[in-house]
Amino acid sequence: MTPSAAAVSPAHGVNPAPQHPANERLSGHIRKLVPAERDAVLQHLLRLDPLSRFMRFGGVVSDNALARHAARVVSTQAHAIGYFVEGELRAVAELHPLGKRPGKPAAAEAAFSVERPWQGKGIGSALMRHLVLLAQNRGIEELQVVFLPNNGPMRNLAVHHAADLKLDDEEMVGRMRAPRATVFSRTREFLGDIFSLFSSAFDLQERLLPPHLRGN
Repeated sequence: MTPSAAAVSPAHGVNPAPQHPANERLSGHIRKLVPAERDAVLQHLLRLDPLSRFMRFGGVVSDNALARHAARVVSTQAHAIGYFVEGELRAVAELHPLGKRPGKPAAAEAAFSVERPWQGKGIGSALMRHLVLLAQNRGIEELQVVFLPNNGPMRNLAVHHAADLKLDDEEMVGRMRAPRATVFSRTREFLGDIFSLFSSAFDLQERLLPPHLRGN
C-alpha cells in the first residue's frame, strides 16, 4: 500500500485541495528529487523506525524491497519531493500517476515518509502542497491518499487537506480535487526547478562534509 493523493472534478463529488499559504516555518528546505539521489532516498527509507516503515507501506517490507522502491521513486514513472536538513534527506513525498481509467478523471497516488524525529512538525502538510502543485501542472484531476485506519498522522493530513475519506477493504482512501494549471502555477514550478538544480549540488556537498561541519 502506498498513501496517495489525487484530484477529481466537482461532478465526481470530491473535495477540492485547499490552497494554503506556504508560511510554515521549517528548519530545512523542500525541493524535487533527481535520479542521482536514489541512494539518498534508500538511506532515508532505511532510517525509518519499524512503526513508521510499517505505516508507510501498510505492512512489513524488506530492505531489498526498499531498494527497489527507491529506484522507482526517482524514475520517470513517478515524481518525488524531498525535505532536507543540513544536506540530509529526512522526508519524501511521492506522486505516482495511475493508469488511464475509462470514464474517470486523471488521477495519481501520493505517498509520504517522514523520519521519526521530524514527525509532527508540519512537514507532511508542506510536502502535500508541493505535490498538489505537481499534480496541477500535469493535468492530474484527482489526488488520492491510501493508509491504514490506525495511521493517525495520515488521517490528520488528509482531513487537513479536505480529502473525502472512505474505508475501502480495510484501508482508508482519501480523495481530493487538484486545481487546473495556470500561468502562475507553472511559473512557481519553474522557479522551484531552478532552486532544485542549485540546491541538489549544495545538498550533495553537505553530505560529503563531516557532521560537525554541516550547516556552518
